[in-house]
Amino acid sequence: MPVPQKPTPVLGASNGGDVGATSLRRGLEILRTFRSVDGPLGNKEIAERTGLPKATVARLTYTLVRMDYLRKTGPAGQYHLGDKVSTLGHALLRGLPVRQIAHPLMAEFAQRHEMPVGLGAGDGTWMVYLDTCVGPKTVAMRLRVGTAIPMSSTAMGRAYLHALSAVDREARLRLIEEQAGEQASQVLERIHVAMRQVARDGYAVSFGEWKPEIVAVGVPLVLDQGATILALNCGARRPHHTEEKFRRVLGPALIDLAGDIASTVASLGMTFWNE
Repeated sequence: MPVPQKPTPVLGASNGGDVGATSLRRGLEILRTFRSVDGPLGNKEIAERTGLPKATVARLTYTLVRMDYLRKTGPAGQYHLGDKVSTLGHALLRGLPVRQIAHPLMAEFAQRHEMPVGLGAGDGTWMVYLDTCVGPKTVAMRLRVGTAIPMSSTAMGRAYLHALSAVDREARLRLIEEQAGEQASQVLERIHVAMRQVARDGYAVSFGEWKPEIVAVGVPLVLDQGATILALNCGARRPHHTEEKFRRVLGPALIDLAGDIASTVASLGMTFWNE
Protein backbone atom coordinates (compact mmCIF):
# COMPACT_ATOMS: atom_id res chain seq x y z
CA MET A 1 0.00 0.00 0.00
CA PRO A 2 1.47 3.38 -0.98
CA VAL A 3 2.36 5.74 1.83
CA PRO A 4 0.34 8.99 1.75
CA GLN A 5 2.42 11.91 0.53
CA LYS A 6 0.80 14.49 2.82
CA PRO A 7 -0.19 14.18 6.47
CA THR A 8 -3.87 14.19 7.31
CA PRO A 9 -4.46 17.41 9.32
CA VAL A 10 -5.15 16.73 13.00
CA LEU A 11 -6.55 13.23 12.50
CA GLY A 12 -9.04 14.41 9.89
CA ALA A 13 -10.41 17.39 11.81
CA SER A 14 -10.55 19.57 8.70
CA ASN A 15 -12.92 17.19 6.92
CA GLY A 16 -15.95 18.16 8.99
CA GLY A 17 -17.05 17.66 12.58
CA ASP A 18 -18.37 14.09 12.31
CA VAL A 19 -15.44 12.86 10.24
CA GLY A 20 -12.97 14.63 12.51
CA ALA A 21 -14.55 13.13 15.64
CA THR A 22 -14.44 9.64 14.11
CA SER A 23 -10.79 10.03 13.13
CA LEU A 24 -9.93 11.33 16.60
CA ARG A 25 -11.69 8.40 18.26
CA ARG A 26 -9.90 5.94 16.00
CA GLY A 27 -6.57 7.63 16.63
CA LEU A 28 -7.09 7.32 20.38
CA GLU A 29 -8.03 3.65 19.95
CA ILE A 30 -4.69 3.10 18.23
CA LEU A 31 -2.77 4.82 21.02
CA ARG A 32 -4.58 2.69 23.61
CA THR A 33 -3.33 -0.52 21.99
CA PHE A 34 0.17 0.25 23.24
CA ARG A 35 0.66 -1.12 26.75
CA SER A 36 3.73 -0.99 28.98
CA VAL A 37 4.15 -4.77 28.55
CA ASP A 38 4.24 -4.54 24.75
CA GLY A 39 7.13 -4.17 22.42
CA PRO A 40 6.70 -2.23 19.17
CA LEU A 41 3.58 -2.89 17.10
CA GLY A 42 3.13 -2.87 13.33
CA ASN A 43 0.08 -1.83 11.37
CA LYS A 44 -1.09 -5.45 11.11
CA GLU A 45 -1.02 -5.98 14.89
CA ILE A 46 -2.70 -2.63 15.50
CA ALA A 47 -5.46 -3.50 13.03
CA GLU A 48 -6.02 -6.85 14.75
CA ARG A 49 -6.20 -5.26 18.21
CA THR A 50 -8.49 -2.40 17.25
CA GLY A 51 -10.64 -4.08 14.61
CA LEU A 52 -10.00 -1.15 12.29
CA PRO A 53 -9.36 -1.65 8.55
CA LYS A 54 -5.69 -1.91 7.66
CA ALA A 55 -5.96 1.07 5.30
CA THR A 56 -7.38 3.21 8.10
CA VAL A 57 -4.63 2.10 10.48
CA ALA A 58 -1.92 2.89 7.93
CA ARG A 59 -3.32 6.38 7.37
CA LEU A 60 -3.70 7.15 11.07
CA THR A 61 -0.33 5.77 12.17
CA TYR A 62 1.32 7.90 9.48
CA THR A 63 -0.46 10.97 10.87
CA LEU A 64 0.33 10.05 14.49
CA VAL A 65 4.02 9.73 13.63
CA ARG A 66 3.99 13.17 11.99
CA MET A 67 2.33 14.57 15.14
CA ASP A 68 4.92 12.84 17.43
CA TYR A 69 2.33 10.67 19.18
CA LEU A 70 3.94 7.57 17.66
CA ARG A 71 7.59 6.87 16.91
CA LYS A 72 8.62 4.59 14.06
CA THR A 73 11.29 2.05 14.88
CA GLY A 74 13.25 -0.69 13.10
CA PRO A 75 13.39 -1.86 9.49
CA ALA A 76 9.97 -3.56 9.78
CA GLY A 77 8.25 -0.21 10.25
CA GLN A 78 6.82 -0.84 13.70
CA TYR A 79 5.81 1.80 16.22
CA HIS A 80 6.41 2.84 19.83
CA LEU A 81 4.49 5.55 21.67
CA GLY A 82 6.08 8.94 21.10
CA ASP A 83 7.13 11.48 23.71
CA LYS A 84 4.11 13.67 23.04
CA VAL A 85 1.74 11.04 24.49
CA SER A 86 3.39 11.42 27.88
CA THR A 87 3.00 15.19 27.71
CA LEU A 88 -0.67 14.86 26.77
CA GLY A 89 -1.33 12.37 29.56
CA HIS A 90 0.39 14.41 32.23
CA ALA A 91 -1.46 17.56 31.17
CA LEU A 92 -4.74 15.71 31.69
CA LEU A 93 -3.65 14.23 35.01
CA ARG A 94 -2.54 17.57 36.40
CA GLY A 95 -6.06 18.84 35.87
CA LEU A 96 -7.86 15.98 37.62
CA PRO A 97 -9.29 17.28 40.91
CA VAL A 98 -9.22 13.81 42.46
CA ARG A 99 -5.47 13.62 41.87
CA GLN A 100 -4.96 17.00 43.53
CA ILE A 101 -6.74 15.70 46.63
CA ALA A 102 -5.31 12.17 46.59
CA HIS A 103 -1.65 12.93 45.99
CA PRO A 104 -0.73 14.54 49.33
CA LEU A 105 -2.69 11.88 51.23
CA MET A 106 -0.96 9.13 49.24
CA ALA A 107 2.43 10.75 49.84
CA GLU A 108 1.83 10.77 53.59
CA PHE A 109 0.82 7.08 53.46
CA ALA A 110 3.92 6.17 51.44
CA GLN A 111 6.22 7.98 53.84
CA ARG A 112 4.59 6.58 56.97
CA HIS A 113 4.62 2.96 55.78
CA GLU A 114 7.72 3.23 53.56
CA MET A 115 5.69 1.58 50.81
CA PRO A 116 4.62 2.60 47.30
CA VAL A 117 0.95 3.43 46.83
CA GLY A 118 -0.87 3.81 43.52
CA LEU A 119 -4.17 5.19 42.25
CA GLY A 120 -5.68 3.52 39.20
CA ALA A 121 -8.67 3.53 36.86
CA GLY A 122 -10.12 0.72 34.79
CA ASP A 123 -9.60 0.58 31.03
CA GLY A 124 -11.04 -2.54 29.43
CA THR A 125 -9.34 -5.45 31.20
CA TRP A 126 -6.50 -3.28 32.50
CA MET A 127 -5.89 -0.90 35.37
CA VAL A 128 -4.04 2.28 34.41
CA TYR A 129 -2.06 4.22 37.00
CA LEU A 130 -3.25 7.80 37.45
CA ASP A 131 -0.78 8.57 40.24
CA THR A 132 1.92 6.89 42.32
CA CYS A 133 3.83 7.85 45.46
CA VAL A 134 6.83 6.26 47.17
CA GLY A 135 8.41 6.80 50.56
CA PRO A 136 12.01 7.90 51.09
CA LYS A 137 13.20 4.35 51.81
CA THR A 138 10.74 2.50 49.59
CA VAL A 139 11.82 -0.52 47.59
CA ALA A 140 9.46 0.31 44.73
CA MET A 141 8.19 -1.70 41.76
CA ARG A 142 9.01 1.18 39.39
CA LEU A 143 5.44 1.54 38.14
CA ARG A 144 4.92 4.97 36.61
CA VAL A 145 1.88 7.07 35.82
CA GLY A 146 0.28 5.60 32.70
CA THR A 147 1.50 2.06 33.36
CA ALA A 148 -1.17 -0.57 32.65
CA ILE A 149 -1.45 -3.73 34.77
CA PRO A 150 -3.91 -6.62 34.29
CA MET A 151 -7.22 -6.34 36.10
CA SER A 152 -7.67 -10.07 36.63
CA SER A 153 -4.51 -10.95 38.55
CA THR A 154 -3.76 -7.80 40.54
CA ALA A 155 -5.06 -6.63 43.90
CA MET A 156 -5.94 -3.23 42.45
CA GLY A 157 -7.92 -4.79 39.60
CA ARG A 158 -9.83 -7.18 41.82
CA ALA A 159 -10.78 -4.45 44.26
CA TYR A 160 -11.95 -2.35 41.32
CA LEU A 161 -14.09 -5.19 39.94
CA HIS A 162 -15.81 -5.65 43.29
CA ALA A 163 -16.92 -2.01 43.40
CA LEU A 164 -18.42 -1.92 39.90
CA SER A 165 -22.15 -2.20 39.31
CA ALA A 166 -23.33 -5.73 38.53
CA VAL A 167 -23.82 -4.86 34.85
CA ASP A 168 -20.40 -3.27 34.45
CA ARG A 169 -18.70 -6.07 36.37
CA GLU A 170 -20.23 -8.78 34.19
CA ALA A 171 -19.15 -6.93 31.06
CA ARG A 172 -15.54 -6.78 32.31
CA LEU A 173 -15.61 -10.42 33.38
CA ARG A 174 -16.79 -11.47 29.93
CA LEU A 175 -13.83 -9.65 28.37
CA ILE A 176 -11.44 -11.26 30.87
CA GLU A 177 -12.96 -14.67 30.16
CA GLU A 178 -12.52 -14.23 26.41
CA GLN A 179 -8.88 -13.23 26.81
CA ALA A 180 -8.07 -16.01 29.29
CA GLY A 181 -8.93 -18.78 26.83
CA GLU A 182 -8.38 -22.24 28.28
CA GLN A 183 -7.46 -20.75 31.65
CA ALA A 184 -10.75 -18.86 31.93
CA SER A 185 -12.36 -20.99 34.65
CA GLN A 186 -9.32 -20.76 36.93
CA VAL A 187 -8.92 -17.03 36.32
CA LEU A 188 -12.57 -16.30 37.07
CA GLU A 189 -12.55 -18.47 40.18
CA ARG A 190 -9.58 -16.55 41.61
CA ILE A 191 -11.35 -13.27 40.86
CA HIS A 192 -14.53 -14.40 42.63
CA VAL A 193 -12.52 -15.54 45.66
CA ALA A 194 -10.82 -12.14 45.78
CA MET A 195 -14.11 -10.27 45.48
CA ARG A 196 -15.54 -12.28 48.38
CA GLN A 197 -12.50 -11.18 50.36
CA VAL A 198 -13.21 -7.53 49.53
CA ALA A 199 -16.80 -7.99 50.70
CA ARG A 200 -15.53 -9.51 53.96
CA ASP A 201 -12.35 -7.57 54.72
CA GLY A 202 -12.58 -4.45 52.57
CA TYR A 203 -9.46 -5.27 50.54
CA ALA A 204 -8.14 -7.76 47.96
CA VAL A 205 -4.68 -9.32 47.87
CA SER A 206 -2.48 -10.72 45.14
CA PHE A 207 0.46 -12.73 46.40
CA GLY A 208 2.58 -13.79 43.44
CA GLU A 209 -0.36 -14.09 41.02
CA TRP A 210 0.57 -11.17 38.80
CA LYS A 211 4.32 -11.59 39.15
CA PRO A 212 5.85 -14.29 41.39
CA GLU A 213 7.95 -11.82 43.39
CA ILE A 214 5.18 -9.24 43.98
CA VAL A 215 2.87 -9.07 47.00
CA ALA A 216 0.13 -6.44 46.98
CA VAL A 217 -3.12 -5.29 48.52
CA GLY A 218 -5.83 -3.21 46.84
CA VAL A 219 -8.99 -1.37 47.88
CA PRO A 220 -11.79 0.28 45.90
CA LEU A 221 -12.16 4.05 45.85
CA VAL A 222 -15.75 5.08 45.16
CA LEU A 223 -16.43 8.71 44.23
CA ASP A 224 -19.27 10.84 42.88
CA GLN A 225 -21.92 8.85 44.76
CA GLY A 226 -20.86 5.68 42.99
CA ALA A 227 -20.60 7.20 39.51
CA THR A 228 -16.79 6.99 39.50
CA ILE A 229 -14.92 3.84 40.52
CA LEU A 230 -11.16 3.89 41.05
CA ALA A 231 -8.83 1.74 43.16
CA LEU A 232 -5.75 2.09 45.34
CA ASN A 233 -2.98 -0.43 45.79
CA CYS A 234 0.16 -0.96 47.79
CA GLY A 235 2.73 -3.50 46.65
CA ALA A 236 6.34 -4.53 46.98
CA ARG A 237 8.75 -7.35 46.34
CA ARG A 238 8.52 -10.45 48.52
CA PRO A 239 11.95 -10.50 50.20
CA HIS A 240 11.31 -7.14 51.83
CA HIS A 241 7.79 -7.64 53.26
CA THR A 242 5.61 -10.47 54.57
CA GLU A 243 2.10 -11.37 53.44
CA GLU A 244 0.96 -10.96 57.03
CA LYS A 245 1.95 -7.29 56.99
CA PHE A 246 -0.24 -6.73 53.96
CA ARG A 247 -3.22 -8.39 55.61
CA ARG A 248 -2.95 -6.92 59.10
CA VAL A 249 -1.34 -3.50 58.56
CA LEU A 250 -1.38 -2.29 54.99
CA GLY A 251 -4.85 -3.50 54.02
CA PRO A 252 -6.65 -1.66 56.85
CA ALA A 253 -4.41 1.40 56.35
CA LEU A 254 -5.29 1.49 52.66
CA ILE A 255 -9.01 1.31 53.51
CA ASP A 256 -8.54 4.36 55.73
CA LEU A 257 -6.70 6.17 52.92
CA ALA A 258 -9.54 5.50 50.49
CA GLY A 259 -12.01 6.81 53.05
CA ASP A 260 -9.98 9.97 53.59
CA ILE A 261 -9.76 10.68 49.85
CA ALA A 262 -13.47 10.02 49.25
CA SER A 263 -14.63 12.11 52.18
CA THR A 264 -12.36 15.02 51.24
CA VAL A 265 -13.55 15.01 47.62
CA ALA A 266 -17.18 14.89 48.76
CA SER A 267 -16.77 17.60 51.40
CA LEU A 268 -15.31 19.98 48.82
CA GLY A 269 -18.13 19.29 46.38
CA MET A 270 -15.67 18.04 43.76
CA THR A 271 -16.06 15.29 41.17
CA PHE A 272 -13.54 13.17 39.30
CA TRP A 273 -13.41 15.67 36.42
CA ASN A 274 -14.51 19.01 37.82
CA GLU A 275 -13.98 21.17 40.85
